[in-house]
Formats: sequence, C-alpha cells, structure tokens
Amino acid sequence: MKHTPQDDSVEPRALLCLLTTIVLWAVNPLFMKYFTRYYDVWTQNAFRYSCAATGLLAFSVATNRRGLSLSREQWGKLCLVAAPNVFMQISFAGMYYFIYPSVASLVGRINIFIVGFLSFLLFRDERRVIRARGFLAGSALSLAGVVVVVLAQDPATLERLEVSQRTFWIGIAVVVANAFFGALYMLAIKHLVRDVDPVVSFTHVSWMTALALIGLMAAVGRPSDLWRQPATPLLFMVLTAVGSILIAHTTYYAALRHIKAVITVSLMQLIPVGTCAVSAFWYGDRLSPLQIGGGCAVLGGAWLAAVTQARLDRRDRALLRERGL
Repeated sequence: MKHTPQDDSVEPRALLCLLTTIVLWAVNPLFMKYFTRYYDVWTQNAFRYSCAATGLLAFSVATNRRGLSLSREQWGKLCLVAAPNVFMQISFAGMYYFIYPSVASLVGRINIFIVGFLSFLLFRDERRVIRARGFLAGSALSLAGVVVVVLAQDPATLERLEVSQRTFWIGIAVVVANAFFGALYMLAIKHLVRDVDPVVSFTHVSWMTALALIGLMAAVGRPSDLWRQPATPLLFMVLTAVGSILIAHTTYYAALRHIKAVITVSLMQLIPVGTCAVSAFWYGDRLSPLQIGGGCAVLGGAWLAAVTQARLDRRDRALLRERGL
C-alpha cells in the first residue's frame, strides 16, 4: 500500500530522512563554535552559505528543474524571504562567539512563541492558534523554562568555558534576535512562497542570501583568513555547508511529504537534546541540574505549542476537503 500524508503509519525511508535532518542540525552548532577559533562571523558565514548556494544552483540547473524562471511578483516575494534569512544566518553564526551551544539551542526554542505572536499580529486567519489553550500553555511553559535556563547558569561553568557575564548576556540577546529573524523567515516562507516549488524557492533564497553575505564579508570581514588559516577548518566548513544546508534541507522536505506534522514537530525537539549531549562531551558545556529542568520545560512547552498548531492546521485542511475547496 502506498503511503500518503494521511496514513497513520510512518514510511521507514521518510523517518530515516527526518532522523538524518535531526542529526545534522543537532551537531551543526558544535562546528559553528569550532569555526569561531579561526574566522570572523562574516567570513565563515559567507563561505559556508556560498558553498551551499553554489551546490543548490548547480543541482537545479543539472536536473533542468522547472520554475527557475519566476515572475516579477514572485521575485518580490523571494526578496522578502531572503531579507530575514540574511539576518538569521548572521545571528545564528554570531551567537557562538559569545556562548556555547547548549544554552543557545534551548533559548532558541522560543521561536515557537515568536511565530505565534507575529502570526497573531500579521495574519487574522491564524489568530485562533494563539488563543488555543494548548498553544498558550506551551508558550508559557517554554518561556518559563528559558528564564530558568538563563538565570540558573553556573558561574563556575562560565569561568571554565571562559565566558564572562557580559559576553553571556550578549550571546543571549543574539540568540533571541536569531529566534525573531527565524520566525520572520518561517512566516515569509509559509505565506509568501505558496506558489513556488520549495526546492526552487530555497535555491533562489540561498544564492540571494549568499550574495548579501559575500558583500558583508568584503566590507567588514577578513576573507584572507580563508587561505591563511589551516586547511582542516576550511574542509569542515565545506562539509557542514553540504551537510547542514544541502542534505539536511533536502531530507527535511522529503520527510514532510510522508510524515504527519505532529510527528515531525515532536521528533524535531530532539535537536537541542542532541546538541546539549554532544556539546557536554565535546566542550564540557554541561548544564546545571536546575538548567536541565528548565530545558525540559522549554522543550515540553515548545512541543505542546507546535503540536497544537499542527493539529489546528490539519483540522482546517480536513474542513476544506469536506467542503470541496
């Protein structure tokens, strides 16, 4: 029997695709922290994203993918998607110059709340989501968990990791900014690119973002570090560009075609869990017991809010099908 998005079963290949995405996105912050030893944020950002954009564009041209030619209106929509993506990429790489991956990965989960809040302000048809009890309860629990994770930071751990109180709070501010721009990016993708193939959209957004990042690197970065620094981090930047951007996004889109949204958002909560576990082993970036409790609240609240939204979206699609719309 052929699997469809309405099946209760999960196709093994689709589950493998989703788990591939989870693993690649969980370990990516560890490499981002590693790159801070060798490159400034502008240089590593531009190089990594340029590698991914070049690969995507080459793949689209080689496969003769239809839709690379877009209308003026569609180009305008894609510009609205690329703009927050530029700031999202800068803040994502920038946060690891101040703090370590575990706290960043947990605090960044507040993007679920920010997406709901912005949807309430911008889109009338989605205001029912933020009024839902599950979403409100999940958001409150997640925000409370974030407060605990931030305030319960162990000073001894900060000292061992060579993170001052000043840089810690700067890092938290950058993480929140990243969550905000990430929310804008998600809303732009969802509401402005409905008439463009996802792969085509991501291809164009990637090279547009890459050009902006290259311009920033040329203006304020140190591109000469790309050939002055050791070859190993340069190789890792290429590998992470292929893995966390090219492969991870491709497998994520493939998984979404066969796995229910509720299952997807549930499993995606494993990403910060994996990041915290590997960061503790790699960097000694260990959370205090109180922070672990706060982290559980963050993930549990994010899961509840995301599942509530996914179920409401599924109910709306079912009603539309019943009405023949």
